[in-house]
Amino acid sequence: MERHTCSPETTTIRRMFLLVCELKLGVIAKFGINEYCEMLIYGECGRKAKSAARLCREHFPEGPHPTRQTILKVVKRLRETGCLTSRPRVRRRNSNVGRKVQPEDELAYALAHPQSSTKMTSENCGLSKSRAWTILDESGAHPYRCTPVQGLLPRGAERRYTWYNFAMNNLEDHPTFLADIIWADEACFLRNGMFNTQNVHNRALENPRYADEVRHQLRWSINVWCGIFNDRLIGPVFYEGTLTGQRYLELLQDVITDFVENLPLHQLRNVWFQHDGAPPHKISNVKQYLMETFQNQVIGYGGFVEWPLHSPDLTPLDFFLWGHIKEQVYATPPPTLQDLRRCITDACASVTPAMLHKVQREIQSRVQMCIAESILSNINK
Repeated sequence: MERHTCSPETTTIRRMFLLVCELKLGVIAKFGINEYCEMLIYGECGRKAKSAARLCREHFPEGPHPTRQTILKVVKRLRETGCLTSRPRVRRRNSNVGRKVQPEDELAYALAHPQSSTKMTSENCGLSKSRAWTILDESGAHPYRCTPVQGLLPRGAERRYTWYNFAMNNLEDHPTFLADIIWADEACFLRNGMFNTQNVHNRALENPRYADEVRHQLRWSINVWCGIFNDRLIGPVFYEGTLTGQRYLELLQDVITDFVENLPLHQLRNVWFQHDGAPPHKISNVKQYLMETFQNQVIGYGGFVEWPLHSPDLTPLDFFLWGHIKEQVYATPPPTLQDLRRCITDACASVTPAMLHKVQREIQSRVQMCIAESILSNINK
């Protein structure tokens, strides 16, 4: 917008006019809002906004000129609120005025109120927002994001604690108990995978307008079953369509039967089978097959011990295998279904026994941490 400049004479006249208005308002403060409106040019022009606008242009030819609508709005605002400004500013009284705030004081306030915003912190400490940001940044007080986690119902928490105790009791008698479990799970691989905008960055001096191409018109997916036993990966086994109870039973009969027959007898006696509570896992034929194959040593629905609900943090396929495979598969999204199948097979082949040894240690560590957390929560109740 073009700025208007006034000559010295016009500026002097305007200041004198405003001074006279202030003196009048100060002397005759007993008058009401209507009388104050009469003192303005609007009143001198017989309450005619058009004439008042013309007279204002004559008094101040070089300055900005109010329109008829502007004068009417000002008069209406003055009558209703008693104020010429649209929003009279009410400054918040700051109790820290005159007190020099040290960086340690702001850091202490931020740590005592970790969810307070920078604006709230700066106002309570008597600092500017930029200064508050600088102090917090130099102090290493990083605003970490909150991670949503699955809440557990009372029944789920009890089942989880039962599994912890079951695992630790077996580890005391058999230190290789967790390695003797066949961990099984299914996953679905989509064409484009999952694109997380929160974790993808492209640093540059200027905005490169980075875009990720997706094609929702062409959609296809593939379902995969895998298992982990000690330092061995079972699978991948591909199947089409939705996993039903009968299809799951046929998958187990084809894969597990051959796998178990090749195990030594002394190792077969200690083998357990684990799967979650997905609906296809709960049919009677699947339960009967697993009980006959593993001699009741089954962890899951209808087994020797129930698998806790909402516990992907305890299964190696959830917290390790699927993420490892998808990271490799979607580094360059495969263009066809055959390429996706080949990429999944190659990613599974890249899983080494050394990696699975670390996974077994991680399972035991997670179980121990969960037991310690459960004990602390019971103590604090």
